[in-house]
Amino acid sequence: RHFLSTELLLLLRASRGEGGELGSCGMASAFSKTSMLNLYRSVLRIHKRVLPQEMKELGDKYARSEFKAHKTAKIGQVKQFVQQWKEYVYTLDIQAQKGAFGRDLDSSKMDKMSDEQREQLKQLEEESRRIGSGNI
Repeated sequence: RHFLSTELLLLLRASRGEGGELGSCGMASAFSKTSMLNLYRSVLRIHKRVLPQEMKELGDKYARSEFKAHKTAKIGQVKQFVQQWKEYVYTLDIQAQKGAFGRDLDSSKMDKMSDEQREQLKQLEEESRRIGSGNI
């Protein structure tokens, strides 16, 4: 189990590989800058509202990195990106209401991961365990 959704990591990283080109306008041409900013803000709000400070910092850093990386993404990637972040916010809210964060990663999704994605997942897991143990 992980505080941050490992499924989110998998799906966000996987979303970078398919879809039509957006051109030089990037993500903003598929979704308005305002709607993307609102989504980003909702991620930061849910982190602030439900996560312990250390996890909030890790989550905010990761979200900032992903939103920045997807500014020039392909249209198919952007659609999946938006869907996964909306699902993440919803899932985190539900988990907070239950008082338990994280869920096991579905093995079928793990099987679809590239070596790079598995390495990124491993790094995220190590970082979250390090923070959770207080060895910052």
